[in-house]
Amino acid sequence: MLKTFNNLFKRAIAHDGLKKYGANISWLFAEKIFRMAVGFTVGIYVARQLGPAKYGILNYAISFAAIFSIMVSLGLDQIVVRELVKRPRRRDTLLGTTFILRLTGFLLMLGGVAAGLFLSHNDRNTNLIVIIITAGYLFQIFQTIDFYFQANVLSKYVATSQVIAWTIVSGFRAWGAYSGAPLIYFAWLEAANMGLMSLGYLIFYSLNAGSLFKWNFKPHIAKFLLKNSWPLLLAGAAGMIHMRVDQVMIKTMLGATDVGYYAVAVKLVELWYFFPIIICSSLFPAIIRSKGVSEAHYLNRLQKLFTLLFWFAFTLALGTTLIGQQLITWLYGSQYATATTILIIYIWNLIFISLGVARGYWLIAENLQKYSLLFVSVAVIVNILLNYILIKQLGVNGAAWATLISSSIVIYWMPLIIKKTRILCVMFNKAIIPIFLIKEWKGVDK
Repeated sequence: MLKTFNNLFKRAIAHDGLKKYGANISWLFAEKIFRMAVGFTVGIYVARQLGPAKYGILNYAISFAAIFSIMVSLGLDQIVVRELVKRPRRRDTLLGTTFILRLTGFLLMLGGVAAGLFLSHNDRNTNLIVIIITAGYLFQIFQTIDFYFQANVLSKYVATSQVIAWTIVSGFRAWGAYSGAPLIYFAWLEAANMGLMSLGYLIFYSLNAGSLFKWNFKPHIAKFLLKNSWPLLLAGAAGMIHMRVDQVMIKTMLGATDVGYYAVAVKLVELWYFFPIIICSSLFPAIIRSKGVSEAHYLNRLQKLFTLLFWFAFTLALGTTLIGQQLITWLYGSQYATATTILIIYIWNLIFISLGVARGYWLIAENLQKYSLLFVSVAVIVNILLNYILIKQLGVNGAAWATLISSSIVIYWMPLIIKKTRILCVMFNKAIIPIFLIKEWKGVDK
């Protein structure tokens, strides 16, 4: 057995493809680990200093704006990366067209947020905080550049930009918490973080690929992108609602303090969302290319991906369940003790999130984006209904159960209904059964 793993390791480090994608993943991992470290210092310090009530208002505002943020991305992300991989010579047209589409999307987002605030019962200060955070999404139109970096496996520039932005903003967050700055100060920092990251993208793109002034807009390309992305747009909107509506409903039904408890637990879990996102975004180009080699080669890579993601999430969820109480008290203090049960429930959602990210890429590779909309739409409906019922019965813990149940339905059970997606259930089951873990990783693709 030891000899087998030793041979596996030697073949892996000698594989040119693994070297290339491994380096890309390493940059992204380094960036996310840095942000995790900051989250366990500055982020926790801010939460302690603000207290559950103020921290709850800030996170409510972030969630409120995020629900409408899908209008900026328009579901274009993975589609544009796919096209850049297939047609690199169309780079300037693809990026320029995407930029204009995202700018239009931001204007739609402003209208959506304004309408939402008009219908809400928030006080003026809370609404102002929401508006400031929303304004920060203007800078996300420049993150179109990130698609170029993803397609060319150059994530080191993305990672560097994010580290620099995060370092600067985190320093100001720590100072604000220490000096007792008003809540609106932290809202401005949310917007500034997006702006600084985009500035970094602009600088690195100019140094490596050329000027943005070479970008151009083509109506027929816009039509093509929107035609391919609209299922992802609607699915992304439903997915964002699925992830954020719980905090909005908690604020409406229970109050800002309970949002603070809930946000602490959710943030501890969301710290680990980077793993499936980094793995999938880095390997997505390779998975697309493997489909051109053979179906068996393609499915083999997908199975390894599902297996890796499941066992990572399961191990982390189990460990968090065992030490959840000590973790919350140690990090956030006794004032956040109520968040313990929320964390223990919510952490198991990591399994479904991880598998869901991989499934999303599979649907794109198979050109089955339309099913993303169906799956996540069901999840949103179930989640909202369960939130309404369970928050009334179980309080803030009910929101955690609602998210977990709805995620399991959309990720594991829904694919069984449709013939073209049933293969996902086979892959999920193989990922779960330990014997397949050994079988799938005995060899490395040559």
